[in-house]
Amino acid sequence: MTFRHLEIFMSVYQNQSITKASKELHISQPSVSLAIKELEEKYQTPLFDRMNRQIYPTKKAHLLYNHSLQILSSLENMENEMYEDHVENISFGCSVTMAQVFLPQLLKKLKMIYPTIHFHIIVNNLEYIENLLLKNELDFALIETTPLHQLKKIAFYQDELVIIVHPKHPLLKVKDLKELEHYDYYSREKGSSIYELVHSYFISHDLDIVPTIECTNPHALIELVKQNDGFSILPYSLVKESKEITYLKNNDFQIQRTYHIVMHKDKKLLPLYQEIFELIKKE
Repeated sequence: MTFRHLEIFMSVYQNQSITKASKELHISQPSVSLAIKELEEKYQTPLFDRMNRQIYPTKKAHLLYNHSLQILSSLENMENEMYEDHVENISFGCSVTMAQVFLPQLLKKLKMIYPTIHFHIIVNNLEYIENLLLKNELDFALIETTPLHQLKKIAFYQDELVIIVHPKHPLLKVKDLKELEHYDYYSREKGSSIYELVHSYFISHDLDIVPTIECTNPHALIELVKQNDGFSILPYSLVKESKEITYLKNNDFQIQRTYHIVMHKDKKLLPLYQEIFELIKKE
């Protein structure tokens, strides 16, 4: 068995497809099938059940996948330590809100302090970023809520969600949150931390509110609020500078969030990462 066997197996496991794995790894399907067959022969156990032209991981496949993550992560950590003085690329993830509030100034500082390093940044919602971290495809990420328990976390900022409306909105004159049910709700998309937090809040407070619009772009939601009688719920840090909207002051609505730097639990915290994390906390 080689590391290449594990890489092929992990791709098949993650994609649940020989075809997709071959495309991802840029090798032929027979080569992928052969690697899986060799692993199954070595351990004398099937790793995938084949049914209706689909493959499904077995219990042993789940076990091998978890061990493979640790092995390949350890290998990456070893190589990072061996070449620590020659780091050329760092990949990190960033949630959509974080990208709009913090990323421009942060990236400027990173490029100024580390001019020889290429920073590759993926901006997407919480669900997408966490999946990349769990597959060890990012060095770290900046997210707006408490991460999955499989991830290391470092808290660095606190914020709250606020209900925003235009300055002449009728909701500014009422105190009962039930009144929200009578207006359109412009929401972030499923998979974002804001969507999940607000959805849970509505359920727990018996509010019958479903999104009229779901959108990945917070600034588009702000524009909708400016020109319509609907409302949205966004981070205070994102909307506090806008003079064309306001937010409801209601003690019954409180959703606090702690922003975190997160990374895979098996990834070694290199001194370079620690320097960058300290910079993020200062910013």
